[in-house]
Amino acid sequence: MLLLGVAVVSVDHADYGEITSTTTVLGREVIRCPSCGHEKLEVSIHLYNAPYFGNIIMEVGRCPSCGFLYRDVYVAEYGERKRFEVKVSREFGDYLLIKSSSATVVIPELGIEITPGPAALGYITTARGILERVLEVLSLVCTESVEECQRKMEDVKKALEGELEFTLIIDDPLGRSSVVRLGEERGKAQS
Repeated sequence: MLLLGVAVVSVDHADYGEITSTTTVLGREVIRCPSCGHEKLEVSIHLYNAPYFGNIIMEVGRCPSCGFLYRDVYVAEYGERKRFEVKVSREFGDYLLIKSSSATVVIPELGIEITPGPAALGYITTARGILERVLEVLSLVCTESVEECQRKMEDVKKALEGELEFTLIIDDPLGRSSVVRLGEERGKAQS
C-alpha cells in the first residue's frame, strides 16, 4: 500500500478528556458503483487510531455519475466471524459499535433483521443510532401488513424511549465489526 499522508487529530471531549488520534491515508482504489454500476468510483482508504477501538479502516468515495456516497468503516484486524450480543435497556450510551458493511443487525424482540446488500454502508454508532436508522426506513421497507408495520414502528419508538428492553445482535461473517462498552480500556472490544 502507498502511504500518502498523515494527520494528527486532537479533540477535547467533555466526558472523556482530550482524545488524540492519528489518521493515515493508505491509498486509493477504483471500484464499480454499487448504486448505478459506474466503473470509476474512486475510494480513499484511511487508517485511523480510534478511541476505544484502536486501529480502524475508513473508506470513502462519491460516484461521479449518480452521486452515491460510498463509505465503510471496520476494524483493521479482522478475518474470523464475530457475533456480538448486547442487552439494551435505558442505557443506550453504554455501547459504541462499528457496524461494517458485511454485518447483519438483528433485534429479535422487535422482529427486525437488517442484512447487508451490495450498497450496504459501514458506520460507527450506538444502540440508539441503530434504532433511529431502523425507524427512518421501516415505513419504506416493511413488507408486512400495514398494521404489523405500524406495530413494529411503535415498538421501536418504545425501545427508543427506554420502555422496552431489547437484544442487539451484530453478526459479521468477516469479523470487521466491533462493540465496546464505554469506559472500558481503549482498544479492548467485546467479542
